[in-house]
Amino acid sequence: MFMYLRRNKGANSFANVILWGVIFAVLIVLYAFRFELGTLKERVLSVLIPSYSWTNEKGQLIIARSNNGHFYLDATTKNNHKITFLVDTGASDIALTQEDAQKLGFNVSKLKYTQKYSTANGVSYAAPVKIDQLTIGNKRTFHNLEAHITSGGLDISLLGMTLIGSFKDFKITRDMLILSY
Repeated sequence: MFMYLRRNKGANSFANVILWGVIFAVLIVLYAFRFELGTLKERVLSVLIPSYSWTNEKGQLIIARSNNGHFYLDATTKNNHKITFLVDTGASDIALTQEDAQKLGFNVSKLKYTQKYSTANGVSYAAPVKIDQLTIGNKRTFHNLEAHITSGGLDISLLGMTLIGSFKDFKITRDMLILSY
């Protein structure tokens, strides 16, 4: 029995040395890639939280593609209401749903839906408006944005080129939309 215990003690010591060596190696790798791990954290959060975006030190707002293939972005109104937009590079300006227009303070029943728009679903009418203030990514605040409020048929507000075009540059790389400012 004494020999058996002594043999296991040696095996446990060797296993402990290996375990501590692996822990030390993992810590070295984590330290070596500490800056890249910041991006990893952002990527994981973007998978878990739809419309999650982040900024980097290069002056870029990065939006990860959602699992349905689209890019979503959260914006905050001057009243601190959150609006989730579908980023649409094919839209000329910002198209607001009735609900989101109310968050921005518009009285949708008093608007004149006179502007004709051709969409993928056919012709629709909307009320042209100006958005006083919209903050995107908790970093960039935009003022006096051209937009329109749809008379219906839109499930989510669209973020079109009037806002996207005000960035210095935008590109889609793999599964990320990068807006440079």
